[in-house]
Amino acid sequence: MPTEILSLRKKHGRPAAVDSRAMEGTIYVVVPVFNRKSLTARFLYCLRQQTFRKFEVIVVDDGSTDGTPELIAQQFSEVQLLRGDGNLLWTGAMNVGIRHALTRAATDDAILVINDDLEISPNYLTSLHRVWASMPRTLIGSVAVDIDNPEFIVDGGTLVNWWTAKIKNLNSGRRLSDFAKDHYLDASVLSGRGTLIPVQVFRHIGLYNGKHYQQTGDQELTVRACRAGYRLIVSYDGVVKSHTKASCGINVADSYCLADAKEYFFDVKSHTELRSCFFFAYDTATNPFSFVSFFLLHLARITGHFLLRLRFRRRRYSPDPPEKRKEYVDV
Repeated sequence: MPTEILSLRKKHGRPAAVDSRAMEGTIYVVVPVFNRKSLTARFLYCLRQQTFRKFEVIVVDDGSTDGTPELIAQQFSEVQLLRGDGNLLWTGAMNVGIRHALTRAATDDAILVINDDLEISPNYLTSLHRVWASMPRTLIGSVAVDIDNPEFIVDGGTLVNWWTAKIKNLNSGRRLSDFAKDHYLDASVLSGRGTLIPVQVFRHIGLYNGKHYQQTGDQELTVRACRAGYRLIVSYDGVVKSHTKASCGINVADSYCLADAKEYFFDVKSHTELRSCFFFAYDTATNPFSFVSFFLLHLARITGHFLLRLRFRRRRYSPDPPEKRKEYVDV
């Protein structure tokens, strides 16, 4: 039995066929935000500079108290602002925005799910739209670079072995300039950090799973889409610049102390929260044996990651805003 459930073949070059309906489609940009006013403003300014103009922006503010909704209302009147009560978190906020977009969207439109801790170039939407027009039954992810070192790839796509839980981050550390224009490759999963999803996908398989995931349900939906017959690719023309430290918090710390274990394993915003890891293994498993294998081996990997970085010192860390970095004090 092959270990890889999904196709892992790399592709290069622009597909020849162009769907004329997708060429006319509108992109609905859905952005969940919470208490990151400066990052939100910077991201919305990037959207305002886009060369592709057939798009609408839907921001879902989940109860910000730092003036984010007031700033949007005053400075970005083109944005459709929806409000939450602070209990939506990423999955709930994204679903609110997607539902709103679906009430307006035509069959041949698409929805871009993306976060506000990113910056994009003026041709970003143009690049994604061009690929979408060539492959209309495809979910198109973005390649990520760090905002402080944008020449090098942080996330060039992810391959997952669904039995061993081995996760391979493609082309991490390589120069973005090493790849030709129109380069793309197939992936096992896509994140919510810049993924263009045709409207038909949501109408076919539903929204993000808010019952199982409060914060980290982005990848599960793309696996569901792939198994429903849609393709997952990462376009190397669609580049997002990530404020990595502001985005990933506890999961990108250089070292941990024992007190960090609670946040690392149980905080809903952690990518290694045990509840989400359990449900990801459960929801993506093709049989009970692959579920048990994936979950136990993934648990071993994330635990090992924590233990290898464990230090006996007190850690002070605040991921927001990005200018506040980690500080350590020996005890």
